[in-house]
Amino acid sequence: MKFGPAAPDTCEGATLAHAVYLPDGRIRKGTRLDRADIARLITAGIGTITVARLEPGDLDEDSAADRLATALVPPGLRMSPAATGRVNIYAVGRGLVRFDRQRLKQLNRVDEGITLACVQHNQLVEDGDMIATLKIIPYSLPEPVIEAAITEAGGMPVFSFHPLHAKPFALIQTRVEGMKPALLTATEKVTKQRLDQLGCALVDSRIVAHASADIAAAIGESRRHGAEAVLICGASAISDRRDVVPMAVGAAGGRIDRLGLPADPGNLLMMARLGEMPVIGMPGCARSPRLNGFDWVLQLVLAGIEIDDDEIADMAIGGLLMEIASRPLPRKMVERRQPGTITIGGILLAAGSSRRMGDVNKLLIEIDGEPLVRHAARAMLDGGIRDLVVVTGHQHEDVVAALAGLDVTFAHNADFAAGQAGSVAVGIAGLPDSVSGALIALGDMPFIAPDLVTEMIHDHGGLGDHESRVSFPVYEGRRGNPVLWGRGFFVALGGLSGDMGGRRVLSENPAAVNSIGWHDDSIHRDIDTADDLVRSGPEPES
Repeated sequence: MKFGPAAPDTCEGATLAHAVYLPDGRIRKGTRLDRADIARLITAGIGTITVARLEPGDLDEDSAADRLATALVPPGLRMSPAATGRVNIYAVGRGLVRFDRQRLKQLNRVDEGITLACVQHNQLVEDGDMIATLKIIPYSLPEPVIEAAITEAGGMPVFSFHPLHAKPFALIQTRVEGMKPALLTATEKVTKQRLDQLGCALVDSRIVAHASADIAAAIGESRRHGAEAVLICGASAISDRRDVVPMAVGAAGGRIDRLGLPADPGNLLMMARLGEMPVIGMPGCARSPRLNGFDWVLQLVLAGIEIDDDEIADMAIGGLLMEIASRPLPRKMVERRQPGTITIGGILLAAGSSRRMGDVNKLLIEIDGEPLVRHAARAMLDGGIRDLVVVTGHQHEDVVAALAGLDVTFAHNADFAAGQAGSVAVGIAGLPDSVSGALIALGDMPFIAPDLVTEMIHDHGGLGDHESRVSFPVYEGRRGNPVLWGRGFFVALGGLSGDMGGRRVLSENPAAVNSIGWHDDSIHRDIDTADDLVRSGPEPES
C-alpha cells in the first residue's frame, strides 16, 4: 500500500486517510474518492490531501477482515458485515466464550495491522452480546500477511462458543441442632435465583439431617422427582473426602472427582458424579448471591465442558474474587433478579361430593366459626389473589352461600362427579385473559396460610420464564398444595378429563417444576374424613 500526501486531481480511486472539512460539508476519512469528491476538493482550493492506494497483491481493509473472520470465527455465531476494516462477532444464545490463549497471542503477533480481541476466557454471555471484534488497522494489507495469520492460527477458530443447556436441578440442604430455619430458606431462594438466571428449574428441594445415610436417600428421591443434577449444601463445610457429604455420594453409588477449587470465595467445593449426573457439594459462600467459584463450576457443567485438572488449575488466574467481581453476569441476566410484574389468578376447587365424609358436605363444616371452604378462599384472597374463581358442583347453592360477601367469581361444574379434571378445566375457562398464571387450591385445605400464597406468587413471579413453569410448595421433601401453573399450561389443563387433575400434564413436563420450600405441613393437610378433622385439632361445629 502506498500512503502519503498527493494532489487531489491525482487521487481518483484512492482512499482518503484523513477527513477533509469543506464549505459544503465533510468528506469522511476512508472514503473511496470519485470524480465528484475530487471536484469538491479542487473547488474548495484544497491543494494536498493524504490518501492510501492499493498496490498489486493488497487486500482492502474490509476484504481482509472478511477473509480473516471467515477463517477464525467458529460457525453458528453472528458476524457483522465488514466496515472500516472491522467485523464484530456476537453470541447466538446464552453460553460461555473460550479461547486458546497461546494461539490468540500468536495471531496478534503476526502483524501490527491485525487485531482480534475477545471477552475473558469462560465469560458468560447472553444472546446478542458482542464476544469478539476483528479490526484491520491500515486501509489495506498484503494478501500474504492475511494468509500468514490464518496459517499461524492453525487454519481454525482461535476461540469457541459453548451454549448453555438447561437442566432440572435438586437442592439438598442438611441441618444440625440449633440451625436457624431462616438460613435454609434464604439458601433456597439464592440457589433458585442462580438457576433461574441460567434458565434452569429447581424441581426438588429437601432438608435432611447432616448424616450420610439421609443425604444418600435424598439423592435417590431427587432423581425420582426428575432432577438431572444435584446440589448439596451441607450444614458444615466439606473438608475431606471422608467427610459426611462425600461419603453420602459414595453411598448413593457416585464418585468424587474433585474436592477444592483455586477460587476464593469457593475453595471448599466438591465435584462428583452419579453415573452421568453431576453432583456438586456447594461451598458455604454459595449461600450468598455474590460471585464465587460455585458460579464458575455451574456454568461449565451447563456448557458441557469437562472439568478436568487443567480446567480447575486455570481457575487460579483471576480466581481471587474477594475484592474484584471477575467474569460478572451479563447485564440482561442481572436485571432478571427482580420479580416481574405479573397477575396471578386463583382457582378454588369446591365441587366434590365429600363421599368419604358420609352425609355431611365437608366444605361446609365450620372451624372457628367459619365454613371450611371459606377459610380456604380467604387465604387466597388475603394472600394476594385478585381474580378468584370458585368451582362448585355438589350442593352448589350452599357453597355459594358459605362464601357470601367475598370477592369471588363462581363457575359451576355440572359434571363434577366425573372427577377433578373437569373442575380444573372449568376454572381455567373462568379466568380473565390478563392473568399470567393460576394458583389452584383445594377447598378442603383450611390450614393454608395467606403467607404461603403471597410467597408462592412472589417466588413464581421472580422466574424469568414464569408462564412456562409450575410452582409447588415443599415440606420435608414432599410436594403439596396449592399449585401455581403458568399460563403456558392453560390449554393443556383446559383439555383434561377424569380424576387426574394436572398430574398428567406435570408428568410430561418434569423440568418445568419450581420447588418452593415451606416451613410446616399445612400444605399436606386436607380434610377427607371425620378422623382427619379430629387429627387436625379443631372441634367441628354444627
